[in-house]
Amino acid sequence: MACCEEIAKRLCEELSEDVDSEVCEEMRKHLEECEDCRNEVQSVRETVHLFQCIKGKPIPKDIHERLLTILNLEKENA
Repeated sequence: MACCEEIAKRLCEELSEDVDSEVCEEMRKHLEECEDCRNEVQSVRETVHLFQCIKGKPIPKDIHERLLTILNLEKENA
């Protein structure tokens, strides 16, 4: 699964791990076998994409407040 392979590579880079390290190999193998984790990775990718699309655009106050509630964040942290 190329998508998971690319994600695993990027994760390894972020963790400052050699792409061929045991940690990275374990992550790749797990992503190949675990549909839940693949779905989670896909969800994160889509979230990042959405944030990139709205970068610099104002978010309506009601949506901002709902997002804080959903993420269980305090308004002071926003």
